[in-house]
Amino acid sequence: MSEQKTEQQPKNNNWLAPVVLLAIIAASAWYLLKPEPEPAPTPATAVTAPAADTQPEPVKEPEDVLTTTEEPVDEISAQAADAGVDGQTLPAEQEVAALPQLPALDESDALVQQELLKLNWKPGLAALFVNEEMIRRFVVQVDNIAQGQLVPQQGIFKGLKQDFKVVKNGAQYQLDSANYARYNLYLDLLESAPKEQVVALFNQLYPLMQAAYQELGYPEQQFRDRVQQAIKVLLASPEVADSPMLVLDSVQYSFADAELEQLGLAAKQMIRLGQKNQQRLKLLLAAYQPLLAKR
Repeated sequence: MSEQKTEQQPKNNNWLAPVVLLAIIAASAWYLLKPEPEPAPTPATAVTAPAADTQPEPVKEPEDVLTTTEEPVDEISAQAADAGVDGQTLPAEQEVAALPQLPALDESDALVQQELLKLNWKPGLAALFVNEEMIRRFVVQVDNIAQGQLVPQQGIFKGLKQDFKVVKNGAQYQLDSANYARYNLYLDLLESAPKEQVVALFNQLYPLMQAAYQELGYPEQQFRDRVQQAIKVLLASPEVADSPMLVLDSVQYSFADAELEQLGLAAKQMIRLGQKNQQRLKLLLAAYQPLLAKR
């Protein structure tokens, strides 16, 4: 559990990241997943990511190998083609609007923020997003959640304003159920945008995510697969009764149940959401799981 005492509790809890952009994604969902400060694994040393500012070369149609000589020009047919059908001019080809060209990863925050704010989030809640290193934060958090861990310093949401609370129960401590309400705004945010919009943005920005994932030391792997692993970890988190018992050492709280305390940070944070919120998040993740798997 590793919760700090209330008077020393930081007002910083940007942990929902991975699930959202799951839900960003999903997420963001995991971006309710920043635990109270405790040691977290350090992401692998970043290497320079390949620039994502070039478009793939257009695929050329194969040559017609069955035609070896040019056919004679039929002037009457050529004139008819110019005139169109029945002497009417043929309509011009409809142009397909091109997606905005992706910038380099180091310069991507402006585009990501711009495109993210176009989604139909619940009014006022988009201000919860952290607007710096947005792609890298999401990728780092997803990668760690897939390993059952969390990186508090890499949340994609701004921190909680309310302190962590406990209830004294004789010589013991109990997690205060009032803590669960702290996560409502983040869940409201993740649930608010239409899933098709979120998935379309995920696919649009995917080259940047893949570049950030390669920075972490995965040159041959696909970030899309890592997202699926992270979702499975969160869906597998155990659901326990609200207000579990805690123990306190000199500076932090832990679960009194040894089995719960041995869980990874991601699973323990899911428990800290409370049963109702955890079920909301799991329903959201289950809905995004097949959508984000599509290429």
